[in-house]
Amino acid sequence: MPAYKDEKTNTWYCKFYYTDWQGQKRQKLKRGFKLQREAKEWERLFLEQFAKSPDITFDALYSKYLKFKENRVRASTLKIQRVVIESHILPFFRDKIVSEITPADIVEWQNELLNKNLSASHTRQINIYLKMIFKYAIDYLGLSQSPVKSQICKSEKSKVDFWTPDEYKVFSDYIQDRIELYTAFEILFYTGMRKGELLALTLNDIDFDQKTIDINKTLVYVNGEYTTQPPKTPKSRRTIEVPEFLLNEIQTYSEKIYGLNPGHRLFHKSLEWLGISLKNICSRIDLKPIRIHDLRHPYVKPTTKKFTTFFEDFRAAA
Repeated sequence: MPAYKDEKTNTWYCKFYYTDWQGQKRQKLKRGFKLQREAKEWERLFLEQFAKSPDITFDALYSKYLKFKENRVRASTLKIQRVVIESHILPFFRDKIVSEITPADIVEWQNELLNKNLSASHTRQINIYLKMIFKYAIDYLGLSQSPVKSQICKSEKSKVDFWTPDEYKVFSDYIQDRIELYTAFEILFYTGMRKGELLALTLNDIDFDQKTIDINKTLVYVNGEYTTQPPKTPKSRRTIEVPEFLLNEIQTYSEKIYGLNPGHRLFHKSLEWLGISLKNICSRIDLKPIRIHDLRHPYVKPTTKKFTTFFEDFRAAA
């Protein structure tokens, strides 16, 4: 991997051949490097991007993996993966040659990860992301086998917390004068909607005659801005029944929004708004805090009783 000195400009350049994605032999010339090692490093990194071999660095493998995933998963999903991989995987493996990474290296990395005292579910997910990268190397770069041989830890039993009707009433009574926040939490509590689904909600999604809400999108934060996208899975798209009292509350709230377009979001807030509000209010009124997601799990679930009738009774119990 030689580099050459340009005597006229007193800089270095690299000149080499490579095979492109169509199998064609091509020449590459890059000038303007101040140091010889910079020219050699640029050539090495360039060739790694075109290499179809596991004899590349993990950093180069990760770059290939990202390009592979870009058009195959949602941008929001890939963003989550990138944050996790670049925080917990890339620092350890970055400069290692992929074909030389051993199960012993994996165990060493796993031990470091376990010492971070992350939750078991998060730790297992990080390990899964590493397995996905090596699977890509097996499928597309000719790696013979994955060095990830075992699970990193046992899964922990998930704990679902909830509020009783009395506890929710304490919370809702406290925020009743804040109509935007009150309406948002009423919808969350009595429909089982996810927060992203709530924050993407428009009047066009609500059928006041049929007493239903169509869940057809969710709010996400991608590349520095909020946008809506279809639910993650087909099952997440659904139509839910809504009790009469909740429809009345939504109608009252919407009428107070000046110039509301039926296609505009009812709650023009960030994804953090609900969680921060819940935490702050619980600390003020000495109420047991729960996660926003736990509002989807009331202490009882409807069985044979009609859904809307169940929640009419549920509300009356408070």
